[in-house]
Amino acid sequence: MNNSIKLIMLVFITLLSSCSSDNESDQDANANKGYLKIGNQTVELSQGYLENYGVRGNAYNIDFSLRSKSISDKEDGAVVYFELFSSLKNNLAKGDYSFGGYSEATAYTFTKWGQSLLGKNINAEKGGMSVTNGVSIKPTSGTFKVSENGDNYKVSFTGKGTASYYKDGVLSSTQNDVSFVMQYKGNVSRSEAKNFTAKISNSLLRVEKDHTVIFN
Repeated sequence: MNNSIKLIMLVFITLLSSCSSDNESDQDANANKGYLKIGNQTVELSQGYLENYGVRGNAYNIDFSLRSKSISDKEDGAVVYFELFSSLKNNLAKGDYSFGGYSEATAYTFTKWGQSLLGKNINAEKGGMSVTNGVSIKPTSGTFKVSENGDNYKVSFTGKGTASYYKDGVLSSTQNDVSFVMQYKGNVSRSEAKNFTAKISNSLLRVEKDHTVIFN
């Protein structure tokens, strides 16, 4: 009798352990995953953002951003921002996006106004973002790829850019043709972006964008 009870308990514990492992595996599989790599530095990314700026020309100005869990001065963090033009009204269309101009607003392109940052103490600024100790890079070439655009997004970028290196909030050096890579698979927080500012009222220059959604 005692042996039978022990056997039943053993089977029950094994089943509980198996279910627990399966749940952990499922949670891990469904978790947002990604990273930003600039040079030989890599930081994990944990959340995506999709901002819809509406129609421009024959395309739709939809911006895509990512961030790491921490962007404080305690550890290295990361923020990714790309300004893109899509053929879809409310989504980034699947496909490859190449480097293009803001004025042309051609579908399946991204602009030079993108910015990715890696380092300590990343902050939002009027019309841009800054990093106190680390690197900020603006894309000059490469491919931004959208593989999935449903409930979850799957995107990647491989290319080069102009990198600005900062120490204690001061620009220390600039380097061209620096390689950087981004990958992300997970959900995105969506918003209708309507806040535009400009350095000069009624300026013909490109309007500036508010990046606070990434930091809230």
